[in-house]
Amino acid sequence: MKKSYIISAMFALVMVFSMSCETLDESPKSVLAPEGLFTTPEELQAAVNGGYSLLTREEFYGRKLSLALLVRGDMCGIGDPSTSARRQTCDLMQMGVDNGLVNVFWPIGYKILAAANTVINAQDVVSGDEADVNAVVAQAYFLRAYVHYVYMRLFGEIIYMDGQPIDDPLAIQQTSIADSYEGIIADLEYAAEWLVDIPVDGSYPGKAAAHGMLASVHMTRATSTAAETSDWQDALDHAEEVINNEGKYGVALETDYYDIFDPNHTSTEVLFKVVMIANDSYEKTPGDLGGSNAGTDQIASVTGPRGDERFTAVNAAAFGWSAIVPELEVYTSWNGKDYRKAVSLDTAITFEGNPDYYFTNWGGIPQNVARPAIAKYFRAVGESNTINGIETGPSLRDSNAKHIMMRYAEVLLIAAEASVELGNNAAAVSYINRVRARARNAAGAGDAKYPPSPVPADITGTVTIDDVLEERRLELAFEGVRWYDIIRRKKGDVFLGAAPALETRNFDPARDYLWPKFDVDVTLLDGLTQNPGY
Repeated sequence: MKKSYIISAMFALVMVFSMSCETLDESPKSVLAPEGLFTTPEELQAAVNGGYSLLTREEFYGRKLSLALLVRGDMCGIGDPSTSARRQTCDLMQMGVDNGLVNVFWPIGYKILAAANTVINAQDVVSGDEADVNAVVAQAYFLRAYVHYVYMRLFGEIIYMDGQPIDDPLAIQQTSIADSYEGIIADLEYAAEWLVDIPVDGSYPGKAAAHGMLASVHMTRATSTAAETSDWQDALDHAEEVINNEGKYGVALETDYYDIFDPNHTSTEVLFKVVMIANDSYEKTPGDLGGSNAGTDQIASVTGPRGDERFTAVNAAAFGWSAIVPELEVYTSWNGKDYRKAVSLDTAITFEGNPDYYFTNWGGIPQNVARPAIAKYFRAVGESNTINGIETGPSLRDSNAKHIMMRYAEVLLIAAEASVELGNNAAAVSYINRVRARARNAAGAGDAKYPPSPVPADITGTVTIDDVLEERRLELAFEGVRWYDIIRRKKGDVFLGAAPALETRNFDPARDYLWPKFDVDVTLLDGLTQNPGY
């Protein structure tokens, strides 16, 4: 592999802005080379771990990107009317080029790409067993593919960072969708070849994560203008590689749907996750929130109900913010006998000593709204909104919750969708019914509160794409994938006449399937163009 210098788009910006106007024509170049940085696979792994840690930052999945994905879809809206404008404009399809969510998470993604490229470009200068080195480098390829895949779906044509030398950063050009797909697929194929069969835990990708992600990429490309004729078959092949090798890859559906989201449970269903660690620097000094650990989750607080006293009686109103809440239609249309509804939605809290304070009364709590709350983050066995178990202090917003990037149930549903497209109805029925069978087996063996239920019943007859999308909507509710389903299947009509919604959304299909790119980069780089309508 060619040894090359490392530079990311954001690193180039930092270098440019550090110069005077008189020296802008000097064409800044990176001076960071892999030689001497790494000598062992262990040192390479430390660099990859740095990329993982960036995923956990508040500016990325800790709040900004995860919140944007939630509120942009059709299942959530703004609960607190006083919440920041950057959230409300994202929800209302009114994002501008200066949107405060994009402006914060866009640079972090390119830092992750720079970290991944640093490792990839050091592959040939590290001594050690080739298989050991390649297994670490494969993680960097997976990270590089993953971030490019996220950004390409959100922004369309982006600057694809392949780690090659950049002689003039200001002359860099954005990459076509077709070429970005080729790079992403090549990276994931390398990852699928060299990643370990069974990683230490889901915070490291293994072969199942790589094949699952390849299935997702081929599925998405199959519905785009850059589609290849073999994409649906490729999506199915990669999904079935996981399905047919559950034992080899150590994956399985959880018996109890709730256990997937329990931070104290190591789930065999989670193929890749981002692990948040509550801030251990907190010293309980009045007004001091600590802050040495940047990789902390705040999406639990953003989605939690205000005034909840279930987990602590100290300053309970400071915990849940009710900023992002489910649309009421999500609650009313979801069959109450489906155990996934109980796990996904919170409908009662303890408030002012009342242990069963129902959501229809929550509108009386300041900055709250009479809507159920998202439960997959906040109601995590008491772990949410604690700082390493400390339950006192001025504002407890951190969490030990885990953000799931991909899990086995999604792979099964990708296989179902590909089977529908390929005309194999029996296979589609089988894959969907595996997911539904688990959903019926409430609480594992079934306790008194959630006994096994006949809902959802096995699907019969001819399976349609809408059947699969609906199953994905419920099974993967509030896990950050709904918006991707809307854009890849061009389902913007879900925002038309959807009532009772919290807000009216004027979705413009000519503009709103893509988000505005980071305008600082667009302004500085002639080769990066802003998306239509922004």
